[in-house]
Amino acid sequence: MTKLLRTGLTGLAILLSGAAGAADLRKVALPPAPELPALYSWTGFYAGLQGGYAWGDSRLRVGGAFAPTSFRIGKDAAFGGAHAGFNYQVDGIVLGVEGDIEALDSRSRFDGIGLSGRVSQDWQGSARARLGLAFDRWMVYGTGGASFTEYERRVVAPGAGFGERLTSARTGWNVGAGVNFAFTDQLILGAEYRYTDFGRNRFASSGAFPGLTGSQELSSHSARASVAYKF
Repeated sequence: MTKLLRTGLTGLAILLSGAAGAADLRKVALPPAPELPALYSWTGFYAGLQGGYAWGDSRLRVGGAFAPTSFRIGKDAAFGGAHAGFNYQVDGIVLGVEGDIEALDSRSRFDGIGLSGRVSQDWQGSARARLGLAFDRWMVYGTGGASFTEYERRVVAPGAGFGERLTSARTGWNVGAGVNFAFTDQLILGAEYRYTDFGRNRFASSGAFPGLTGSQELSSHSARASVAYKF
């Protein structure tokens, strides 16, 4: 009987010590979970450089006192320039405004009955709104706004030795889409497609070709790559 009692008390002591140890283990604090890295913020000002290529066809119609003539003029040209803008991010939505100015060397020739000429475009600019969807350091966006440029037409009469120079400042519209990637917290890379339309430009001779009238459809497609610094 005594031996049985001793065995029971020993077992009870073991159970109580095990329970106490388990209670002590529950009191040990686990290390805190590591913090997740913060998502990239697109909010802020930025400025940078861009370059690309524009392409398209422009139809030029000449008439009036001259025999009606229609020409298709290629508008392929490389360009480069600078841009600046501001983004404001709300959750995953990015609202922004951007402006750019670009130099380009667009030269097209045409030849008709009794006259020939050249159409050139040396610069273009735009002011646009942007609406983007951010995925951390990636952002896809749509853009659109106003475009500005100036065209120059030189018309000459082959063999006659005279001609005239006509210039026309134009305001149009543009729409496009692109993607940005924040390579670092400050360095932003980008690629964009844009369609630009300056409408139909009507013109008339300034005197060298009495009765000469015409119209030109002014639109182009462009693709550009960019690099910018976010302040």
